[in-house]
Amino acid sequence: MEPQLWGIALKMEEDEINLREKTSQMCNISEFKVPGDSLRVGTLDSLMSLSDDLVKLDMIAEGTTMKVYRQLLELKGEEPTVNGVKIELYAMKQFVWDEAKFQMKTPLRELSESISGRIGGLDEELKMKMTEVNTLKGNLQGFDRKQQGNLMMRGLTDLVGENDIMETEYMTTVMVVVPRHSYKQWNETYEKMADYVVPASAKLLHEDIEYGLYRVIVFKKTVDAFKTAARENRYSVREFTFEPAKASDDEAKRQTDQTEYNRLNQMLTNWCQINFAEAYTMMLHLKAIRIFVESVLRYGLKSHGSSGMRPNFKSYIIQPKRGQADKLRKLMAIMYGGSASLMEEDGDSTVPGAGGEFFPYVSVSIDTAPVVL
Repeated sequence: MEPQLWGIALKMEEDEINLREKTSQMCNISEFKVPGDSLRVGTLDSLMSLSDDLVKLDMIAEGTTMKVYRQLLELKGEEPTVNGVKIELYAMKQFVWDEAKFQMKTPLRELSESISGRIGGLDEELKMKMTEVNTLKGNLQGFDRKQQGNLMMRGLTDLVGENDIMETEYMTTVMVVVPRHSYKQWNETYEKMADYVVPASAKLLHEDIEYGLYRVIVFKKTVDAFKTAARENRYSVREFTFEPAKASDDEAKRQTDQTEYNRLNQMLTNWCQINFAEAYTMMLHLKAIRIFVESVLRYGLKSHGSSGMRPNFKSYIIQPKRGQADKLRKLMAIMYGGSASLMEEDGDSTVPGAGGEFFPYVSVSIDTAPVVL
């Protein structure tokens, strides 16, 4: 089945059996329970104004809902559900208007903006939670970077111990990165690179596949000459200041950040799981309002005897089968647009209901997963 559903509305007089029979090979159809008899119609001007705004509110709601979807998918590695129910099943079979949260006698604009406001609140809350998590994630990645890469790039704090350092009034320690293939040359020449290099003071502290890290003790008055000579011999001098507690402090900070990251990540997962269901349900309420408004504008009202004037439409949710969406649009264009010649048009032509924004019936897309561009 296609991941995108269609919420559609037809005139009340249209034959539902005919719709189901003619499209049965191309899609699944369920009733979309839009409470048409209970929502407030209002004035024509208010409906026309709201119709334009609903397109924007719908896009914002869908964007936020799919943002939560993507985040939850990344966190859990499995497709989100609506309270344990697959999204398309919930939309097609289980969605009902939540009168407790969204009173149907509320004016439609107020109702729409209230729903949109709630979804906007979820978006802001998600941004705040993501900022917290990403800050800690960045800290942890920073720690990892310090311990990754070769000796030319990586941090040295965890490789150099207190016993490797000599710092006095007259002497200092220099850290030099030497290519492994140059060890012999290094060991034969480093004492001669400057005056007052402490004999036999070179000590190999760490190796990777390309380089070795040596410490050398040099008198301070010739340390600049030693560094210059080392660089001229294509050895890399790493500037390094030993801080006795830094390695342990860094590790303690990393452990603290990791614990807090795990805690916030789990909280974010739980939040996304709960609020994806909330966001998706509110999005469907906006879709229902949009179908109601566009149906009243297109099909008007109809007398229902003693019940007075009621909206003249019935609504459905359609899920096209894989690869059948274009054919289904063309078939429905013929069924409700009245043009038999449409079937003769080639696939690239502009066909109402096949590629443009206008359809000869009310139609609103309902995504069940983020659209892959």
